[in-house]
Amino acid sequence: MTKILGLTGGIAMGKSTISNFLRDKGIPIVDADEIAHAVLEFKAVKVQLVKAFGTPILNEQKQVDRKQLGKIVFGESKKLGELNQIVQPVIRQEIIRQLKSFTTEPVVVLDAPVLFEQGYETLVDCIMVVSTTPAEQLRRLMERDHLTREDAQKRIDAQMPIEIKQKKADVTIDSSGSIEATQKQVIEWLVKQNLLQTSGKTGEVK
Repeated sequence: MTKILGLTGGIAMGKSTISNFLRDKGIPIVDADEIAHAVLEFKAVKVQLVKAFGTPILNEQKQVDRKQLGKIVFGESKKLGELNQIVQPVIRQEIIRQLKSFTTEPVVVLDAPVLFEQGYETLVDCIMVVSTTPAEQLRRLMERDHLTREDAQKRIDAQMPIEIKQKKADVTIDSSGSIEATQKQVIEWLVKQNLLQTSGKTGEVK
């Protein structure tokens, strides 16, 4: 029976790096962010979005302009709530559909930054949270997104505290060290859970 591993963490803490690493190892990934982007082009969703927010959310190709949509709902709790009412049920339905398509693999990963915020933890068997130090998180975010210290801290503060996520997780991966050290933690935990096999001689993942 396929186990579903929920993968989450705070912004700029290394979740995507681990997700890509697992994908390279041949582990299937269901990416909640990719699904969230894709459902905006589902016909039924697009019709509801245009009805709610008007045609200005469409670009010249009649596709939903995510930046324009973001501007409309940013700081507007009522509009943001309306957006979530339209898209979140469809996102969840598509996540479930994709997860159910994997039946023979030992493990499939649900990569979801908002795993807890959207209640996706009910869809998984175990949860891995990626974490780092506050100083390293701030440094990475400033460097990655070219933000000032103040703007980067605002983005961090807007998220669920990582400590809460860690308390709900089965394992926390410390990504404050090297990429190799982080990957080693992931592999060791997966092997311990019998979700991966390694060669006894080399320690390489089979």
